Amino acid sequence: MNDDGTGTGPSRVLGVHGIGNLQPGLDGPAAAARLAGWWSGALAARLPGAPPAVEMAYYAHHLRSVEEMPQGADGLDALPGHGRRDALRWGELLGAGDYIAQGRLTAPLRALVSWVAGAYGLDHRLAGLFVAAFFTEVGTYFTQPERRTAAVGEVARALRRTRPRVVIAHSLGSVVTYDALWTHAHPDVELLLTVGSPLAMPDIVYDRLLPHPGPRRLPPGVRRWVNVSDPGDIVAVPPRGVSARFEQVTADLSDSIGVFDFHRATKYLGCAAVAGVLAAYL
Repeated sequence: MNDDGTGTGPSRVLGVHGIGNLQPGLDGPAAAARLAGWWSGALAARLPGAPPAVEMAYYAHHLRSVEEMPQGADGLDALPGHGRRDALRWGELLGAGDYIAQGRLTAPLRALVSWVAGAYGLDHRLAGLFVAAFFTEVGTYFTQPERRTAAVGEVARALRRTRPRVVIAHSLGSVVTYDALWTHAHPDVELLLTVGSPLAMPDIVYDRLLPHPGPRRLPPGVRRWVNVSDPGDIVAVPPRGVSARFEQVTADLSDSIGVFDFHRATKYLGCAAVAGVLAAYL
């Protein structure tokens, strides 16, 4: 597919990144190009033939700035009240309710991090950093309308500019993409591929999606929706996948991407399930 969306060259893929992708010191286009290079490399290593032409919708700068980066050892102390509430609710969804209750009078959030680290075999500090980063960015997205609008607009503009055949959306990026596909006019998309998606997460994500109130199904102008999650991905909650709560999902697939990389985008892009789905499009 050529730059104008015609022809027989490599099919265009639009990537939408997840949390933790702020690129300090780079402007939007340079940051997008860096992330697109990482994604393109991961896909090229797995897929035969010519590598796909990957472009990136970069929105991280709308949800976090360098000045807002955590200064503590793990960032938990800087997590705002709504982020703490969301994190504890997430812990309950994972099954940590009793453990949280034991630490509720002293440090329930740190009790949760200890449980997650132990249950999933993670480094305690890295688990804390992950919880702080995820619930800071998710909280900013859902509680600051102007920043949410800016992030959604970034993805909508990328959709119109690139006219992709395939959209791959990771983590929080699947949320921003879902909102953009429902609220902005966009070219038709043959495949929406969500990986490591929290879209079905009750209370924290699912109930705050746009349009609200509104349908929870395949977005307009999208032909197929396939979701892939690692069974140990603590963001892809509940583990039944998005089809348990969204209508018209084409397939919900499960694949292991690595014990210590349960949520990394490039690991998802290199897994067998993703390669199998993309083979028909690239």
